[in-house]
Amino acid sequence: MSFFEIKHLCKSFDTIPVINDFSIEIVEQTLCCLVGPNGAGKTTTMDLITGRQKPTSGQILFCDDDITGLDEHEIARLGIGRKFQVPAVFRDLSVRQNLEVAYSRSTNPLKNIFRFREPGFSQQLDEIATQTGLTERLGVEAGILSHGETQWLEIGMVLMQDPRMLLLDEPVAGMTEAEIEKTVSIFRELKKTNTLVVVEHDMAFVREIADVVTVMHMGSLLAQGPISDIEANPRVREVYLGDEEG
Repeated sequence: MSFFEIKHLCKSFDTIPVINDFSIEIVEQTLCCLVGPNGAGKTTTMDLITGRQKPTSGQILFCDDDITGLDEHEIARLGIGRKFQVPAVFRDLSVRQNLEVAYSRSTNPLKNIFRFREPGFSQQLDEIATQTGLTERLGVEAGILSHGETQWLEIGMVLMQDPRMLLLDEPVAGMTEAEIEKTVSIFRELKKTNTLVVVEHDMAFVREIADVVTVMHMGSLLAQGPISDIEANPRVREVYLGDEEG
């Protein structure tokens, strides 16, 4: 069974192609970094996977189910979670309350109260707090967290929805070196139990976490493989890595 596959994906805006015959396959419990120059189509690809935008043509398969063109909530329910670059946490609520809100899939407050009493809920919350390094911060108001802690909280909020695949958009942007180091540790642990797709510009971070690196250029697949192959690829160096050194 194929875990996740994109086949010949195309997306045009007003006849201008943004994604152009893009195909990849992602193996379960691996961490794939999606990299490329600005405008390469990375965020649009994430939008198409999660149903935020609809493709012009092509196919997206998740656990052999065709999810092409489904709505965002349907895709989320199937087990694909997404963390955006700008965190969307409830600043006036505590870390614990943010995680509880993320767990509650119903808009009915009574149903949510009963969900919080479900067997395993407290254990899941504690495990995710440990995974994201927030155990000591559960009682703290989210609005006073550092930038890095806020990013980890939002990762925790996505994890509370128990996704099989987690999409993360530039998770270390704006972090201190110490926060990036801690995020590397968090991701290394996460990929033992989750499949992660990370859009990232920080190649030092990519070197630390990626099992597979997928390079996009002008909406198409330029190269894919382990970081050593990607860094040695002359075409990748020409269109992307060259400006890192220049």
